[in-house]
Amino acid sequence: MSRLPAVLRPLLIALLALAIAPAAASAAVLDLAVSPKDGTDFGDSHSITGKLTGPYNAPLVGRQVALEVRSYPFPGRQFRSVATATSGLDGRFAFERAFDRNHQVRVLAPESGDRSAVAIAYVFPRTALSFSLVRRNVIRIVQTYRTPASVKLTAPTLFYVGKRGRKAAPLAARAKTRPVRRGGKVRRGRFRATALVRIPQAWRGRFRYASCFPYNAGMGNPKLGCPKNNYRF
Repeated sequence: MSRLPAVLRPLLIALLALAIAPAAASAAVLDLAVSPKDGTDFGDSHSITGKLTGPYNAPLVGRQVALEVRSYPFPGRQFRSVATATSGLDGRFAFERAFDRNHQVRVLAPESGDRSAVAIAYVFPRTALSFSLVRRNVIRIVQTYRTPASVKLTAPTLFYVGKRGRKAAPLAARAKTRPVRRGGKVRRGRFRATALVRIPQAWRGRFRYASCFPYNAGMGNPKLGCPKNNYRF
């Protein structure tokens, strides 16, 4: 039985180490979560948190991670790196970022080249809802929206009005969502929907109201939608 010369043993061990090193380096796992998962209003921030682990689920400490994002519409857009962080003693990392509309997000560990799964940060238009009395038993409901300047809202706004004390309000009106104008000029990123609703006299002026705007122009969660018949408070 032949034996390797002693002088070759260190060289063989070094070559084996080099062969194993890339496999060990690529064993990083990144878990990712976006909060709030249901989305934020335009202007508010998302928290993007996660954990970087290695073999046997051991935390990888002090490793750089990069936040990569791409905006709506997603197909054809390239992910870009927008921020970096360092994993802590437990392997965890965190980012805070405000998006102007829906974004896909993921995290890269540059040292190993591993990436997390893709998650979505949902962004809704910032809204304000109010009403005013037009005449006896008739109210005007106004929903206003704030969005990025490049967004054009075209979907209708749904209004719901019901008797106070009840858990549900039926659909009362469907109104066009229009750009806000001031001095004859369109104010970019500002929209409004208005509806007149008659209140039954039997309600004695006591009512509840709500509105809903569906997914549109890459803002909001397409899985939510709007109630077709009534809104439950």
